[in-house]
Amino acid sequence: MSNNCRAINYSRSQIESVAMRMFICLVIYVAAGSPAIAQTVVTEITDSDPISDYLNAIETTEAERSAYSAELSDLYFGLGKSHFSKREYERARQAYQRGMQIERVNYGLNSLSQTPYLLSIAEAESFLGNWDESQNALENLYQINSKAYGENDPRMLPVLDELLDWYMDTYSERGQSGGYQNLVISERLSNRMARILNKSVPVEDPQAAERYRKISHLHYFIANHIKQYGEPSESGLTINAESTTKSPNSTSHQHYRRGKAALQKVVESLEKQEDISDSQKALAIAELGDWYLVFGQRMSASKAYKLAYESLQASTESQQLTETLFGQPSIIEFTTLETSKKLREQELQVSMVVSKAGVPGKMEILNPPENISKNEVRAILKDIRSKRFRPRLVDGETTESSIVFPYSSKQTQG
Repeated sequence: MSNNCRAINYSRSQIESVAMRMFICLVIYVAAGSPAIAQTVVTEITDSDPISDYLNAIETTEAERSAYSAELSDLYFGLGKSHFSKREYERARQAYQRGMQIERVNYGLNSLSQTPYLLSIAEAESFLGNWDESQNALENLYQINSKAYGENDPRMLPVLDELLDWYMDTYSERGQSGGYQNLVISERLSNRMARILNKSVPVEDPQAAERYRKISHLHYFIANHIKQYGEPSESGLTINAESTTKSPNSTSHQHYRRGKAALQKVVESLEKQEDISDSQKALAIAELGDWYLVFGQRMSASKAYKLAYESLQASTESQQLTETLFGQPSIIEFTTLETSKKLREQELQVSMVVSKAGVPGKMEILNPPENISKNEVRAILKDIRSKRFRPRLVDGETTESSIVFPYSSKQTQG
């Protein structure tokens, strides 16, 4: 995911910009104590620059109140957002840090209100290439929350969600070594999440299934990284630090087991929730089958697929559901943690035969563009060949079938 995409996703909408201006007017009204002054400001800032608006509001508040007035922290936060949206990351960081300093003066060094400031500081530091400083800000965020709630308190789960998403969202920007460091930290966070879920959260909790799914997808991500690049011993960081072996196969098997256990929890959680549809439950079982398949456990995969198929037969819409969910092969992707978007510059149509084991073969690009080279074709077919597909199910049994697969020629590789 490019820096530009991240900056665009982070900017505010036009509606929020209007709300920000109204907030500035309110601050000035409170500071000046005059609706007439506030009305004058409304007229003057209709077409003004947000950064100037914030700076003027900060100057007014400091003059009327003090340099550490509680209202200033929000203004500095908004100023940081405005700088960030213009890719002025150094100035954004400075504004966030000033806002956080005011929060600490008013509410204490360990105040939870620092959380959005620390997240924003980490984001700004990452755009400046200061990954260690980003990690320090996020570690500070975790420590503040864990002191307030306790490490094993369920209220830590949203914090862990946020941190996991951040580290996985920036994974592709860090290169092989930096990406590995992100995965090491992410696994530690996921272990903390799993400990809280297992000890303190009922399995039927509405959010439990999605968090267990996130944990399983992380283990796939780690196993895939180690398969591609190996585990660098010189980094000083080790995934599965308790392991006594460095064998890639052994490491992969550990992630297979942990991811499988998490997906089994997903199935259990959904089964115990009354408001979950039959199709959602069947897909959870099928995803467990996908997990078996990509790790080479074909017999277990077939059993899981058949169970998913049979679970739909009691439904009044069984025929339609089974056709929709299992009527043709579908690519297997464990992408809960892949928050970056695929770039679909050019979509190609690739005909192929998917075997009972989910392996693509007999591939051909239909009506390929005239400017595509033989090397590009080979790279595309090699990439597809490395993927696995959930096979078509007929009467609950996996079967070979043909499909036309839409392939984006520009993709973010996970």
